[in-house]
Amino acid sequence: MKKRNRIMLMVVGLCAVALMLVAAGCGGDDDGTSAPAPAPTEEPAPAPAEDPAPAEDPAPAEDPAPAEDPAPAEDTAPAEDPAPATAADPELLAQTSLVVLQEDVAPGLDVDGVNGAHFGVHMILETTMEGLVEYPATDQDGILTPNYDVAPDEFDPRLAESWSSVENDDGTVTWTFNLAQGVLSCAGNEFTADDVVWMFQRAKSISGASPVAWFLANVGSVLGLEVFGEDPAGKVLADSEVRKIDDYTVEVTQVNANGLFPRVLEIFALFPYDSVVMQENATEDDPWAHQYSDTENGPGFGPYCISSWQKGSEFILEANPDYYRGQPQFTTVTIRKVPQAANRVAAVQSGDADIVTSLSPQDINALRSDENVSVLSWFNNEILALGFNFAIEPWNTPEGQLIRQAIAYTLPIAEIVEADYLGDAKPWFGLSESSYFGFVPIETYAQQDLDKARELLAEAGYPNGEGLDQFGDAFQLNYVTERREVLEPVANRMKTALAEIGIDLELNPITAQAYNDRELTKRDMPLFLRDLVRPFGPDVGYTSLLFYVSTENGGLVNAGNYVNEEFDNEFFASQVTVGDERLAHLERQQVILMEELPLIPILERPSQIALRSGLTCWQTGTSNIIGYWYLTVEGSDRACTQDPRN
Repeated sequence: MKKRNRIMLMVVGLCAVALMLVAAGCGGDDDGTSAPAPAPTEEPAPAPAEDPAPAEDPAPAEDPAPAEDPAPAEDTAPAEDPAPATAADPELLAQTSLVVLQEDVAPGLDVDGVNGAHFGVHMILETTMEGLVEYPATDQDGILTPNYDVAPDEFDPRLAESWSSVENDDGTVTWTFNLAQGVLSCAGNEFTADDVVWMFQRAKSISGASPVAWFLANVGSVLGLEVFGEDPAGKVLADSEVRKIDDYTVEVTQVNANGLFPRVLEIFALFPYDSVVMQENATEDDPWAHQYSDTENGPGFGPYCISSWQKGSEFILEANPDYYRGQPQFTTVTIRKVPQAANRVAAVQSGDADIVTSLSPQDINALRSDENVSVLSWFNNEILALGFNFAIEPWNTPEGQLIRQAIAYTLPIAEIVEADYLGDAKPWFGLSESSYFGFVPIETYAQQDLDKARELLAEAGYPNGEGLDQFGDAFQLNYVTERREVLEPVANRMKTALAEIGIDLELNPITAQAYNDRELTKRDMPLFLRDLVRPFGPDVGYTSLLFYVSTENGGLVNAGNYVNEEFDNEFFASQVTVGDERLAHLERQQVILMEELPLIPILERPSQIALRSGLTCWQTGTSNIIGYWYLTVEGSDRACTQDPRN
């Protein structure tokens, strides 16, 4: 194990306090509660927007009229068939604007800002900006589903047209990126190697509220620890890290081979800014324009530009007239905050909204029977798990593992899937999302087995649960009050099942703010239901660092204070290996987790949006964004594809 890598990750853990103050917001709330939910993410809850007034009754889009005779989604013609089986709705074909309703909108736009992990930030920045590479995706029933299980040369090109790598004699790895030419930003500035270099220089400056961009470059073995030294030169990008060869060629060098690169380049915090615009808005006190990017614009080279921004309420996006891949059908997109799920549902049913997000299983089930609405759904990275705190007895005792395993065999997962998620979920066989690179299913606890659970409790010294009452609040289950519509039935079902083996579970709903503070900062909850936090990086190793590596060795969101030296060593080994050797380390990490159970995986639930009937082609990713440039109309000439250029 290289000592340098271990130290780097330890420093990550120390400097991640700022990151973790935005860490719980890496995803999106798809279970639609009426009160504000904790901002889902991979880093903690975002600060509230300055002007939080919701638009309870959204104004209609410019062209809101619903199709009178919507074409059924199931009759969509395949892209390769020039004669679609379903005629396109002429009214929808003529529509050029969209209204999108969310439970919240971005409170700021700086990738290194305090709100960098808020799901609304991703919704905007992954539209106004663009990365060097993108995961390849295929159309699956109207969803451009990304393939996270790809090799470095299998990514789709975006701002980089091609790339290659070479391992050097000293063990470093140099990547050469050949950039796309003629790419213009909303300001009309051409994308060049200068923008890539500036992006890495800004990351290395660690001048923002949270070092998200630096963290990603560090996890990818590009930027190191010198940024934390007292010498200002340590914050200056070196040619040995990132170097401009010419206007359209740039080199990036890793300190060692690491399978998380170039994967980290697909995460929005390493999307190049339009550095000309950013430098024009820099000041002496803010040389990297954090204030500008957080309060005014996210200038990049993506398909849309910010036309207006009403803080805490609404964004209006306009298509970039010079976007290098062409123009979308929908050139104006209004993204509006409507906190009440019922109002979002009513708006898409009436035609006052074209797309709504963050809905409960019950809402989704009702909308599926509405002929004016289509529901798109896919299993991405949303989960439900039961977490344990290893700083509290009995979870940190030698018998604790047996008790956790007994609980795992007791949970009525099939009932939870069918009764509480209306069958719109599936059992989860691991502690990394099943769609992620390196995932290996482990079905040890696939079937409820009360006899096995009782045997394990007896082996632990607590037959029929006798003696467990000595541990006080250790069996107190915490979950978010604002999400009780979905989580409370699950908690009650778990309580009933555990009583059958003699375990008395105490339910303790707490506010979203308290839950975030206790999960991500205090880390003091004995038991907790987790269903919002999820990793941006679709890779088992990235997930390990985020949730399960010990805090001492760099773990970022280790809410259960889990410590396992063997596990940490397997993670470090995966950071300096590639190919089959790295996959073997990733598999061993998963085996350890499923034996020790710092969390019990319960289920995976789909990411879902509801659209006006006739709309299709949801291009998304780990952030569950909506790629408006890809949206099309069923039966139109524009196919649902990763690159629908004319």
